Amino acid sequence: MKERISQSTPYQLRPEIHICSGALLFRAGSLPAHHAVDNRGHFHGILELSGGTRILEATSSTTTIAGGMSFPLDESLEGPAPWMTLEQPSMTLAFGRYPGTVTFGRYIAKLNRPSAPIQRSPKIRLRKVGLSQIFDRLMHLQDVRAVPFASTAPEKRYLWGQLLLESESEIDNVNNGTLERDIDVLSSLLNSDVWIDLSDKRQQSVGGYYALGTYDTSAELFFHQILLSIELDRRIGTCSSREGYSSGYMLIALPRRVAWSVAMSRLFNQNLAFEEFQLTAPHVGHYHRLVPRTKFAQMEKVLDVGYALKWPTMEQVEARMMVESGWCRELTCRWDSASSTFLSGVTLPGPAASWQVLSCLIDSSPAHRRVLGGLHEMRTQSGFQYLSNTYWHWECIVGKVLGAMEGSKNVAGWIGPCLYTPDLARVHYVRIYQVRAPERMTKQDLRSIAGRSEPLGTLQDRYPVSDFHSPSLGHRTLINSVRVEKLAFAPRPTLAGSVDPSREEHHVAVQFAANGRSYPVRLRHDVSFIAAAACCPSTHLLFNDYTYQTTQVDKLLYKCEWAGMSGRVDKRSDVSVDDLTGRDKDKVLVIEAFGAADNAVLARAWCSYMGLSAVVACQDHTCLACTIRAAYASRMAVVIYTLQQQYDDTEPAPGAPLVQSEQLKKSVTGDLDEPTSSGPVQ
Repeated sequence: MKERISQSTPYQLRPEIHICSGALLFRAGSLPAHHAVDNRGHFHGILELSGGTRILEATSSTTTIAGGMSFPLDESLEGPAPWMTLEQPSMTLAFGRYPGTVTFGRYIAKLNRPSAPIQRSPKIRLRKVGLSQIFDRLMHLQDVRAVPFASTAPEKRYLWGQLLLESESEIDNVNNGTLERDIDVLSSLLNSDVWIDLSDKRQQSVGGYYALGTYDTSAELFFHQILLSIELDRRIGTCSSREGYSSGYMLIALPRRVAWSVAMSRLFNQNLAFEEFQLTAPHVGHYHRLVPRTKFAQMEKVLDVGYALKWPTMEQVEARMMVESGWCRELTCRWDSASSTFLSGVTLPGPAASWQVLSCLIDSSPAHRRVLGGLHEMRTQSGFQYLSNTYWHWECIVGKVLGAMEGSKNVAGWIGPCLYTPDLARVHYVRIYQVRAPERMTKQDLRSIAGRSEPLGTLQDRYPVSDFHSPSLGHRTLINSVRVEKLAFAPRPTLAGSVDPSREEHHVAVQFAANGRSYPVRLRHDVSFIAAAACCPSTHLLFNDYTYQTTQVDKLLYKCEWAGMSGRVDKRSDVSVDDLTGRDKDKVLVIEAFGAADNAVLARAWCSYMGLSAVVACQDHTCLACTIRAAYASRMAVVIYTLQQQYDDTEPAPGAPLVQSEQLKKSVTGDLDEPTSSGPVQ
């Protein structure tokens, strides 16, 4: 007779205590998308421990840059709130615990598609304003930025008399207008294609408008936009204080491009200061210049990123920073637009910060700046080889796979230092060609995440004990016969002369050595790897309906099919293919990637070849039962199970995390070393 546990069982025998205690629970939420044509919502993932305790997923980024890549809308909330940030998907918890992975919340938010905004034609027009008048007003607003905005007659007269153009019949009614009317008019004016769309990461490098001190027509447009955004932000702050809620909730209700413009105005006010100076003959007159307030703090961040990435030319970076760290408060060296933006501290939230901080490192080596110029396109499926190392964007499949290698880190959104390849030049920017993997998760599946991954399975009045078991691995032997040989690249075949060589895409494969033979595994699909969160305690029971199959990592070299995705079979192998074929699309394949870090690289490369996303877990952090349920919640058919020491980086980084002034004074110049024998096996 089966032993049963019912809901009326005493507290000590309740199933929530024995089965669910400390187990991971997976949920999904949605927020409305304002000012959108289709009014689609924004989805976000939520992780909880049994009992309702919400947990925060760990991050693999090792620098403080990751914290500045997000813009929280409500700073009164305790802890990160990915659904309350300006950028969506949020960068708050984007990076997973292990390099090359993302969090569960980031993966769910990836299903969101940007909604088409509603364009409204403003009824109010702008007056023609000169650059000198804009600068005078910006200097005045910086002087009074600590003073709360008061809706007085002079403020209204300036807005409606100097900036906005209205008919004579309505000018007399300006004093009777409300803050809500001012906010509505300013937001409708800024929601126009005339202004710079700062929500586009390719237009967020605004340092070129002010770094050189010469202002053209585009710079005048930028400063005009900043002025209107500051005027709008001051009124939003006063209105929200009067109503008793955070100004972030009003930013949510604004059109997308208007909210990003307001965010830029806040960074502009906080990190840049206007200075007025006078020149003698032949350029007699009063002039304005912008001085960054946080230049030295931003320089420390650049050095921090360089040492974490083991940048090969850190001597040149230190020498460039030593010149920049003089007594002058303004930017003394000639930086490009992206570098000037980062050093000025006006980096907007989102992925653009990764490219801007990397631009500072590359600008320190002028000879290599032209070769790596393709990085300014901010193409996610790209990377570059720099002398003896390769570096890859965290959204590039090469970075996702090589992030499992020993010594690789996720630093400010860049995976490196990674394997050197002889197929590319020593300094080479490369685009990666890959096919988008089929999405197994749909928006309809988001509504069933909780029921699809419950620790108790199907909710019922009684739970037979025989319906649960303790999951175990089929093998516990360490596989040490797999090694990464090389990283191979081949140009994608195109018509002769149809593609610029600098924009040529490449196929990429990771070549492994196993059992005395070489196996190239092509990275052909852009898949995702979710880092499983930690559960407590270390083991939980698993409901029998959650089916899975275990396999050792070296058998992946001969595996041909899983979850409806198929690949080639090595006919010369003696391994039985029938044991490695899964036709149940809901069955989870657990890959035992214990041993050397190259085993995890093989597991990720195989997933990219097959087009299967996977959950990456470590047995010291997450039990096998919670990991399998995470795969069911995410609609993933593969789990990569590893050991903790595969991700422990015990090698100290060269230099201190933050470089002191004594180190900046030491600039060592010399020839660059050639790649050593630690490169790939030929």
